[in-house]
Amino acid sequence: MCLALPAWAQERILRHDVDVHVRADGRLDVTERIELRAEGRTFRHGIVRDFPQRARDPQGATVVSTLQMLDVLRDGRVEPWRIERTGRVMRLHTGDARHLQVPSQPVYTLQYRTTRQPLFGETQDVLSLDAIGRDHAVPVEQGTVTVTLPRAVAVDRLEAQGVTGTTGRDVHVALSAAGTARWTLTRPLPPHAGLHVRLALPKGVIDPPTPRQRAMWWLQDQAGLLVALAGLLLLALYCLLRWRRVRHPQAAGTVPECHEPPAGFSPAGLRYLRRMRYDARCCAADLLAAAVDDHLRLRRIPQGARTGWRIERTREGAHTLPTMEQRALLTALLPGPDATVDLRSREQARIAQACKVHALALRKRFVPALFRAHGGSILGALAIAIAAAVPALWLAWHAPSLAATVAVVVLMAPVLLAFALLVRAPTAEGRRLLADAEGLRRHMAIAAKTGRRHGDAPATPPLDAARYLRLLPYAVALDVEDAWTKAFAATVGDGQALETVAGIPWYRGIVVTDLARFSRSMGDSLAARIAAVASPTKTKNAAGSTPSPTEPPQPSR
Repeated sequence: MCLALPAWAQERILRHDVDVHVRADGRLDVTERIELRAEGRTFRHGIVRDFPQRARDPQGATVVSTLQMLDVLRDGRVEPWRIERTGRVMRLHTGDARHLQVPSQPVYTLQYRTTRQPLFGETQDVLSLDAIGRDHAVPVEQGTVTVTLPRAVAVDRLEAQGVTGTTGRDVHVALSAAGTARWTLTRPLPPHAGLHVRLALPKGVIDPPTPRQRAMWWLQDQAGLLVALAGLLLLALYCLLRWRRVRHPQAAGTVPECHEPPAGFSPAGLRYLRRMRYDARCCAADLLAAAVDDHLRLRRIPQGARTGWRIERTREGAHTLPTMEQRALLTALLPGPDATVDLRSREQARIAQACKVHALALRKRFVPALFRAHGGSILGALAIAIAAAVPALWLAWHAPSLAATVAVVVLMAPVLLAFALLVRAPTAEGRRLLADAEGLRRHMAIAAKTGRRHGDAPATPPLDAARYLRLLPYAVALDVEDAWTKAFAATVGDGQALETVAGIPWYRGIVVTDLARFSRSMGDSLAARIAAVASPTKTKNAAGSTPSPTEPPQPSR
């Protein structure tokens, strides 16, 4: 019958003896003697032994023990070995690339020292050990665990338990007044079954850790978290100081109204400077400006259950547009005099490329002449974050503070993002242009806030149809198209305003019966459609960055 068994079934651990000497300071000196039968299946190069590193003390706190390997022998000779961390355990591998001689019956001796194993309670202390681990895929025929305390203890003051995880009584426990406890297997352990021993002993047998030692252990456990917190604090302080240095305060007092846009600047240019980044409204505003200048026509067309947009080039002469960014956008989107484009997904590459060209033209003109991104400061903040995050995660990788450390490291990301947005600052010329843009925005929004009719004040130009349409692209760029339309309606009357909008030569496809809906169409609807078509899966890109064909700007305000 034995001859019928497969060869691998003969592989087993013949004997596993563990001898634990407990020092008065709580350190454990452990010697393990493992005798096995190797057939080249499970045991090819050596053995694998797992050492759990975490436990819970009686107060529920996580305790992380340390392991110091002193010696590894095979048949009395030094054996190569290495340690690796795997989850919550440290794993010992013995041997090297050479295979064990099979069949053979080697004897391995492991000597190591471990700390923080005793768990200190209020009335008693506990020594809890996975003496024979569950990391073996073969049976263990015999095994013993012997624990020797630093001094003699009466037997009636000791409580010993042994658990194997199998049914039945398979461990015999013997206690000695000399301060020893011995667990002996009464039957073999099946594969992946271990022996966990627990010894409760009176207070005072093992010296409790001193406050200084507890503080050192706490620092050891929380080192990664402390480094991460220090890094986050340093990052926040650096960002604050750099922001205060590069950011110029706004001029005191009320910004005066400007009745005309700054000469030589497109609607998209004012928006780009004001937000210091590109978005879909920049594109929408300059398309409206080109339509007002009779370079293109906006047409609403049916697209399934919705109404879509079609943009038609009406004439040549893109070079006559007043700014380089407008010329770049029109040439990229509609290169020929009769070119058309529908704002739908099949035109994604074309529209995204036009947005990219438009953003590049704006960036070339405005950075660094009118505002600076301060990339060096951003790189400095990023360097601080990386310099703190890498060692913090390394220190906390196997510590109980890993989750908290990761959370702190993750918090660095919004700090970096906020800093990258806030550190951008206009130059002196940029601040003057921003004041003009804000004055124009205030001029177009004042009617909605105060109810004053445009044209009542002597210095205010009359708001007629021509002026309303000419400044509508700037209103869209500055997010006041609703107020600008209301101001126009309040000046000329709702009927005249509807008649003006209905007669716009560059807007076709829908009969305008609602001025509010028309203004939303020129702003939110057009910008949202551009963003949705240019990037079906993404509508946001990094602040101030140049959009790629797959990352166009967002339509949000």
